[in-house]
Amino acid sequence: MGLDVGSSSALCSYCMRLNVHLPDDLARLLKQAALNEGKSMSALTAEALALYLRERRRRALGLKVLERAGKAPVDPKALEALEEGRRELDRP
Repeated sequence: MGLDVGSSSALCSYCMRLNVHLPDDLARLLKQAALNEGKSMSALTAEALALYLRERRRRALGLKVLERAGKAPVDPKALEALEEGRRELDRP
């Protein structure tokens, strides 16, 4: 099933058309979730992808801090920097 992600979204000033092929069971779940939430399949897919990519960036930032910290005690300023970076990633 091809999905048109974002072409009709009011959330972006420029959107790209993208065909996504999903297994039938996942496509049915997406369609039902979109109906339940009163959203288009495209809008729900774009929202889910944005959340996924944001979470990946958050995890990468956390791993970077842990990698640099190693086994040494973590400076409280490092933890503050981590939280600040996460807040920045959460901004639209």
